[in-house]
Amino acid sequence: MFINKNNKNIYTLFLILFLVSFSIGYYIMDGYINNSKIHVSEEEPIPDEIPNIEIIKEENRITPNTFIEERIHYKECGHLISNVYLAKDEMVNLTEDELVEYLYTNLPSLDLISFSNLKVVLWGEKNHLCKDHYIVGEENGKIAIFSIDEDGKRILDKVFVEYPINILINIDQEKIKEGIIVNSEDELSNILQDYIS
Repeated sequence: MFINKNNKNIYTLFLILFLVSFSIGYYIMDGYINNSKIHVSEEEPIPDEIPNIEIIKEENRITPNTFIEERIHYKECGHLISNVYLAKDEMVNLTEDELVEYLYTNLPSLDLISFSNLKVVLWGEKNHLCKDHYIVGEENGKIAIFSIDEDGKRILDKVFVEYPINILINIDQEKIKEGIIVNSEDELSNILQDYIS
């Protein structure tokens, strides 16, 4: 490859410009570094140890806008019911450790799953049916409908006084006495049609 005289002059010029700019930059930076050095007077002794600086981390706390989610697993029906609400007044400003203590004292059936100032998740288990069920049963010898309360107890909703269970065959009478668990209002209508129609 041939380098003509004009290209050679251009390369030389670039090399000279590069060396000059590098030298100027080095001179400026050296002056800046020398001027910014720390000068310690002979009167002030240099400490042997650097003092410990404590970094204070703000603790994560529950705020009035923190969502509390209670997840309850009902063992008898297998349902997982989730209830979400804003933090109760007595929970506001609690740290994670303080919340664990609060749960232990006030809500021992709940355990802490996750904690942040945005959302707290609690977990619990109950050994009965959830409130989404009905029971077709017997009250004073008559067919009756029961709902389920928060503690899994039956609450009498309606008694069909004109439908005694003794008019049913023995197998159906036993089912009614034991209580037929119903999972929805549609299923409840279908079962009632079988026994009341």
